[in-house]
Amino acid sequence: MGVASAALAVVGLSSSFKWVPELPLLAVAVLLPIAIFGIAGFRAGARTGRLYAGILAGAMAGAISGCIGGVAYVAFGKPVLNIAVGLLAGAVFGGAIGTTGALLSRRTAKSQTGPGAPS
Repeated sequence: MGVASAALAVVGLSSSFKWVPELPLLAVAVLLPIAIFGIAGFRAGARTGRLYAGILAGAMAGAISGCIGGVAYVAFGKPVLNIAVGLLAGAVFGGAIGTTGALLSRRTAKSQTGPGAPS
């Protein structure tokens, strides 16, 4: 996620990439983190069987991507406060999406072990 954050920040902030259409760039910048945070939460929740692991995995991935995004903003002349804001917002957003992923992993685990499941 860190590499994706850095690449998206460079493409979005650099003047040499003004030819890139804004709508697809924004769509990727929103949908890619949602997918990655959800998968991180799903995998952590499935491996441990605990909701907390999914929250923590999503929050960690979010914090990493938010911090890297904030550093990229600072590299392009924006205020240093962007690092802290990116870190905090990424952790909160990543934790929320990771929670959803962990809840989905619990749901799929129950459906595989419920009545009528193959043995």
